[in-house]
Amino acid sequence: MVFVMRRPATDVIMMQTPTYTRHELVVILIAVTLASFLIPIFVAMVNIALPAIGAAFAVPSETLAILSTTYLVSSVIFLVPAARLADIVGLKKVCVTGLCITALATVVAPFSSSIGMLLICHAVAGIGLACVISNTIAILSVAYPPMRRGAAIGIAVAGVYLGLTAGPLIGGALTQGFGWTSIYFFVCVLCLATAVMIRVSVKSEIIATPGQPFDLRGSILYGVTILFLMSGLIRIPEPAAIVSLVIGAVFLVMFVWFEKKIPYPVFAVRLFTENKVFARANLTTMINYGATFAVSFFMSLYLQQIGALTPMEAGFVMMAMPVVQMIFSPITGKLSDKIDGRIIMTAGLIVTGIGMALFGFIGTDYNQIGIIINLAVVGFGIALFGAPNTNLVLGSVERKDNGSANSILATTRQMGMVVSMAIATCFILLFYSNNSSVGLVAAMHATFAVSAVLSFAAAAVGWTAKKSS
Repeated sequence: MVFVMRRPATDVIMMQTPTYTRHELVVILIAVTLASFLIPIFVAMVNIALPAIGAAFAVPSETLAILSTTYLVSSVIFLVPAARLADIVGLKKVCVTGLCITALATVVAPFSSSIGMLLICHAVAGIGLACVISNTIAILSVAYPPMRRGAAIGIAVAGVYLGLTAGPLIGGALTQGFGWTSIYFFVCVLCLATAVMIRVSVKSEIIATPGQPFDLRGSILYGVTILFLMSGLIRIPEPAAIVSLVIGAVFLVMFVWFEKKIPYPVFAVRLFTENKVFARANLTTMINYGATFAVSFFMSLYLQQIGALTPMEAGFVMMAMPVVQMIFSPITGKLSDKIDGRIIMTAGLIVTGIGMALFGFIGTDYNQIGIIINLAVVGFGIALFGAPNTNLVLGSVERKDNGSANSILATTRQMGMVVSMAIATCFILLFYSNNSSVGLVAAMHATFAVSAVLSFAAAAVGWTAKKSS
């Protein structure tokens, strides 16, 4: 089943660079950087507010883990279809719509009468953010001339790390001063401001493939596949998890078979089957995020429960990791242009694995200096990995496939985040009962031990990427 979506030829830019004044380019850059900023800051602020949310709804830590994961699952389901839809109807339209959807979800969230309603709001916010994640950098790429594009994208990417840095601090201050509901109002305002700026500053709609059919059947198959696979991961170690994973695997086979048959697939399967570098680099990305994403979740609980810190104080401590990322990521990005990026990213994965192993020495006796050092080590490892890996992925495909490659890379990141939270949830269910400090530390130790193994495994996969091409 396919749907052909068309629009008038006027006011359409088919991936050509329109002419913008310096002021207009600055506004577009600010808008895209804001979009890059609001996604990680939303996640970081929710993580720091989890204990307050748990107290408000009287729910256990495993439910809070599901809350952190819900947005990720919905964003993974809709990220690839949103990118393909934007190619057909326009980047600007899909991006602005996504920001408005997220704004609606976050303005409703504070009025949730139950944790179930809050979970629904997170799921809807994930749909909106999928539209944003998949399209903002593409807007920037079209607006800026080639000679200035790299610098602009670098600034926008810095917005991600700024969001990760500021999120715990702002989230802690808002939660402590005004309650957990205030973080959602803050995100709502950011979404609306960004939507207005993109709507006004981007002169013309940007359409890569006008008139091409939208692969609705493939999108549904993709969504069902991801839903069953992610639901299975989240529910481990429950018996139902195995059933969900098996059903997801069956749908995955059906999805790949179907996508390889049609001329305009929603998911470019051929990039995996025909390009070993692309496939292995994306696998490395998923493993890396699977190893590292749960750090913020556990640190929020550990610092406030065992360290007895306020949300704002916990936010200051948690800044150690993203601050290091923000400082070193631009440097490693430049280095990857001069030397083999595999060397840098592999070193980063090894450093990350060491940092995860060091978390095994953290116990019920709170050691703030040790926590900060561990977070900084992991942050340095992530900084070494990020930019070189992205360069490897995008550099392994033809220019015409950059859009698909970018959306797939974003999808593997999000899937890795879900895997990380699934691992964390599994060990929380096994060890963390009655909110005991000993149980929390045991769950952390088990999770970070698996994370260390994953990081070293990712280093091996990443190192072989270029050699196997």
